[in-house]
This record gives sequence, structure tokens and C-alpha cells, in this order.
Amino acid sequence: MLKSTIVVLVAVTLVGLACAGEPPQPVHEDPALTLPPPVPTAAPTAAPASATAAPTASSPAPVAEPTAVTYDPNHTMYSIWHGPDHPAETTLGALADTEEYVDKSQVVVILEALKFFRNRDTLRQGIDTLTALTGQDFDFDRRLWREWIGPRMEEFAPPSDYPRWKVDSLALIDPSIGAILEPGITRSRVDLTEVVWGGVRLDGIPPLEQPPHILPEQATWLWPGDRVFGVSINGEHRAYPLRIMNAHELANDVLGGEPISLVY
Repeated sequence: MLKSTIVVLVAVTLVGLACAGEPPQPVHEDPALTLPPPVPTAAPTAAPASATAAPTASSPAPVAEPTAVTYDPNHTMYSIWHGPDHPAETTLGALADTEEYVDKSQVVVILEALKFFRNRDTLRQGIDTLTALTGQDFDFDRRLWREWIGPRMEEFAPPSDYPRWKVDSLALIDPSIGAILEPGITRSRVDLTEVVWGGVRLDGIPPLEQPPHILPEQATWLWPGDRVFGVSINGEHRAYPLRIMNAHELANDVLGGEPISLVY
């Protein structure tokens, strides 16, 4: 065993001495040993049939439908006017929608709202919209508009929420008016289109209550041409001068033993 080991050491020494005497030779590396091994290419995986199948005529690709714009006459009515602080821009937009959709149900609404418009542009546009919907042109004469529309209410019937809009709108001006008109919302015999705001709050014009009476010769302030309301009941006669009634519009009195109310 010892002899074999010595022989191996001697042989290694001799090889080392032989190599030391020769000049170093260039080393030609094998590319197969120095380059990284190629990455194996995976075989293509078949795509699922659902991903590669061409669309068929029976299953077309879904197409998004455009969202339809629904016009609501009640919404337009509230946008035309709903209270003393209603924005003019909202009114003008609603009037434009009314014309675009030829919404004749807004004719009565616009006519009533004209009294509350404080902006010159909304007033002018309101009249122009009435003309576009009716074919008439009475300019700013609301009395003529009402006289023309009145017999044609079937054609110009207001939106379904008109009674609620009418009562709520007037209640914003004076809650007492809203309270009086509230029953008219459910009572079909009350036509709220014929209710017109007089421009003052409830009891804003004090009536004549049991006014004092004087003889004709004592009424020296009357002129010969002054008009009077003459009333005769049970042989008793009385004259109510128009000049006085103008300021009160209502007189509550008793004549011939009967209570009467004179309204002007």
C-alpha cells in the first residue's frame, strides 16, 4: 500500500515538471460548455374553443343601447315656476323644453306664472312660448289670453300634478291661501284653473263690515255722475258708491232684514 502511494506522487511530480517547461497554450473553450443552455421551447397550447370560435350570426356581439330621455310634464311644470325665489335660468330652460316637446299642457301654467316673473327675459320668453303653443299672440294682455284659453281647456288641460302645484305655489305666497284651496285638490267639482291670485295676501284688502249709512242729501262728496251699486231687499233700498267699493272690493251688510255680501 505504501509503495503504490509513492509511485503515484512521483508520477504527478514528473508531469508537473514537464508542464512547467512548456509555454502556456491558448485555451479554446467549447461554446457548448460556456454558453447557457438554450431555454426549451414549450409546445403551443391549444386555445379554448370559446376564445377562438368566430362569432356566429345567431350570437352577435352585444351593442349598448342609448339611454332614452323621458320627458315629464310635471317636472317641467315645477321648473317653470315654483315660488318667489325661483331661478330665472331654470324657468328659461323649462320654457325651452316646453317648446321642444310641444307640451300644450304648460299653457295654463305659463299664463299663471307670468304674474310672478320678475325677469324681463323670462317674461318675453313666456309670451313667445304661449304663442308657439297656441298660434295666438296677445302679448302681455293676460286677460285676453285667459278669455281665449278658457273655452279650449280640453286641448290645453294642465299636467296631472297641477292641483298640487297650484296649491303649493300659492301657499308659498300666503299659507292661508294654501289652506283654503287644499280641499280643492281632491274635490273634482273645484276647478283650480279658475282660481286666480289677486296680488295680495289673504285679507290684504279689508272689507266693509256693517258700514254706516247716510241720507242721499248728506253725501255731498258724491258727484252727479258717480256710479253706485243699488240694492233693494224687502222694501229697503241702499246705494254703495263704486268709489268706495273700489278700495274694499267687498261689503258685508244687513238690508231688509237679510245679511248680504256685495263683491266687486
